[in-house]
Amino acid sequence: MNNKKKNVRLLAFLLFFLALIISITIVLIQLSRRVKMNADTVTGNTTGNLNNDGLFCEYDEILYFANGYDNNSLYYYNANNGSCKKMADGPVSSINVDNNYIYFIRETSSSKGTFGMSSANFVGIYRMDKKGKHKVRLHNGPVGLAHLINNTIYYQNYSNSYGLHLFSVGIDGREDTEILKEAVLPTGYYNGSLLYANVKINHFVSTLDDVTKKKDTLYEGDCYFPTMEDNCLYYMDISNNYCLKKYNLETQEEIILTTERLDSFNIYGDTIFFQVSDEKNPCLKRMKSDGTNMEVVQNGIFHQISMTKNYTYFTAYNSDTPIYRTPTTGVIDVNTFTEALNAID
Repeated sequence: MNNKKKNVRLLAFLLFFLALIISITIVLIQLSRRVKMNADTVTGNTTGNLNNDGLFCEYDEILYFANGYDNNSLYYYNANNGSCKKMADGPVSSINVDNNYIYFIRETSSSKGTFGMSSANFVGIYRMDKKGKHKVRLHNGPVGLAHLINNTIYYQNYSNSYGLHLFSVGIDGREDTEILKEAVLPTGYYNGSLLYANVKINHFVSTLDDVTKKKDTLYEGDCYFPTMEDNCLYYMDISNNYCLKKYNLETQEEIILTTERLDSFNIYGDTIFFQVSDEKNPCLKRMKSDGTNMEVVQNGIFHQISMTKNYTYFTAYNSDTPIYRTPTTGVIDVNTFTEALNAID
């Protein structure tokens, strides 16, 4: 009888212990999957990079990029140890990164995606950790440019009925809502408000308070792909042959940096790269943010200008390869991003 009681007690203890282990495991799994929110002001990528399709994003000396040698799949590159590896199938764009996660748009492609399914089934905005795991779709459907600001991703939502409207979704996937019934380009963060440019009614640059939803016009210019850097707006002036202008918000001074017609540009710190649109002599150029030290980087037509601290990347128009790069500052030395090519399995 005593042995039976002991066995019953032992069995009960073992069941209790097993239940405790299972409960702890469930809690740990839930905690590991809980979305880590940003406590400080965060912008997921530079506006200039996102205006150039957001194919490159640098964070903590790690380069996250769409590898044109592999259908623009998501890769990372660590220049310190030479590691370059694939993280997710492509094509991807609008890459944004914060301290915990990588965010990107998965685009439509005719190729087959994961498990042999059409990749169209995976179109939308995604979040995953920096190990390439726990990939979650935050929004399902065709998306234009997407920009992470703090704990919100602002994005252009496409619909056949109204075209592009501005939407936002939390990094936890909640509150996927329409913000503006207008075709606008989210271009950054300014004095606690979303900065955006209207691309249909006019081309003014405005702000939107995230709490009150109040809209204010910041600058009444004919702005194409405006970019804010150190309280200055840089933009291509549509009404003035798409020349590059700089407007100082503090002094209200406006200057023309170059009278040449541009196709695109990007800015990082005090360095600007820009593509000159010229039928006879098209070329990629570089200059300082005050318009000085202008020099030719490479002759030809290029696009997808992506800038990081050490290198600026670009490709020939209508082509994803080869991926060219040159030092962002210092002596121009154009070569190819061989690490991206060599990383292909």
